[in-house]
Amino acid sequence: MKLSKTGKIVLSIVVMGLVIGGILGSYSYVFKERGEILLPVVPEEKTVEKGEIVSVGYGWSVNGDETNAVKEAVSSVKTQLKGKSPEFVLLFSTVGYDSEKVLSEVRRLLGDVQIYGGTSCLGVMSKDGFHADGQRSLALMAISSENITVGVGGVSIDDFTSAREAGKAAIVDAINAAGEEGHPKIVLMTAAPGEEEDILAGIEEVIGGNVPVFGGSSGDNDITGKWKQYSSERVYSNGICLAVIYTDLKVGSAFEAGYLRTENRGTITKAEGRIIHEIDNHAAAEVYNTWTGGIVTEELETGGSVLSKATFYPLAKVIKNGGKEDIVSIHPLSINASDNSLTVFANVEEGDEVLLMCGDWELLLNRCLTTPTRALESEGLSKEDVCFAIYDYCAGTMLAIPEEERAKMPVLVKTAMGDAPLIGAFSFGEQGHIRGVGNRHNNLANWIIVFTEKKEEE
Repeated sequence: MKLSKTGKIVLSIVVMGLVIGGILGSYSYVFKERGEILLPVVPEEKTVEKGEIVSVGYGWSVNGDETNAVKEAVSSVKTQLKGKSPEFVLLFSTVGYDSEKVLSEVRRLLGDVQIYGGTSCLGVMSKDGFHADGQRSLALMAISSENITVGVGGVSIDDFTSAREAGKAAIVDAINAAGEEGHPKIVLMTAAPGEEEDILAGIEEVIGGNVPVFGGSSGDNDITGKWKQYSSERVYSNGICLAVIYTDLKVGSAFEAGYLRTENRGTITKAEGRIIHEIDNHAAAEVYNTWTGGIVTEELETGGSVLSKATFYPLAKVIKNGGKEDIVSIHPLSINASDNSLTVFANVEEGDEVLLMCGDWELLLNRCLTTPTRALESEGLSKEDVCFAIYDYCAGTMLAIPEEERAKMPVLVKTAMGDAPLIGAFSFGEQGHIRGVGNRHNNLANWIIVFTEKKEEE
């Protein structure tokens, strides 16, 4: 059938209308009363509801029986996961429990899953509160996400010639467990206290110093060596447990001691391991006593622990980082009366510049607000972006906060980062990443990692 000239014109108009309509069909138009067309209003894109990319369940218990405590915590976890199977579980508990029973029960209830964690001093933390009923409490967090891959590795330091070699083996084990190629985005570390610097050196031999390592040395309640480390298959007494995390999601972090710097500083002129013998060619404990206004005068005569007194007056190693000074905080442990040397909780070397810091319990408590805030700022995040967080806080600074004030700790964290699931532990040494410097072992510090559902390119 042939169309007339008029018919062809009409058909062309119809076709053009259909094309234009197809192009603009997804837009809504707004008209003024006189019929003037305004700019099209683009329909809003469908937003991804929190929990669609990352599913998180957390739980805690202060039940005195291991089986019942794990059962209570896991029940909460499963309810929040809504039938999804977790790939990764964080586990922190106090040493009042039988750690072997705790791990066994978690595996029985959650199945074949990557497990990372360790023991915490006195209590644990969740977004619900500071949990320290007697000497038995535990907390769990389970994560399920196609955008997060985790591998957990664990070794006993006693099986190796050095802690450095153990660190190398642990990171290789963790990467193999993840089944991924290349370096992870972030590493979590729980180890027995004492050789953290060497462990970090071993880790960095494998993945370099640009991959952040955040950790907390496992604790007990009285520094008597009851601490434990949890891996997927085993509980260690003198071990290393590492979790390597691969993800394309944005992760914010912050690591700080949160003390005020004083003008007192000097250079270590004689040292060995974790003993400072001399500062500026004078007995280290005598220099420290002068700097602090005489708080350890008695111990200069008798020797012994200065742990509690030194909590508000730590030392710090000064690290030159471009045009600024970063610090690594150090907790003095004890004084040797024979030579007035000062034993500390971190490695020191001759030539290290050190300064005195100071603070009070209110300043230490406020870190629960400032550190999460800085973690969000590190990636330009808001509290609404956070889907879960992992927090580590020094046991020494926690113990310096009055018992009746400790309940404020999770409240301050929530004030900063919102109502997202949180799990936290109290450690005997903290490891964290300093940009431009690398990974360092600190004392009296705290760190937090906040995970989001935002892709890196967003």
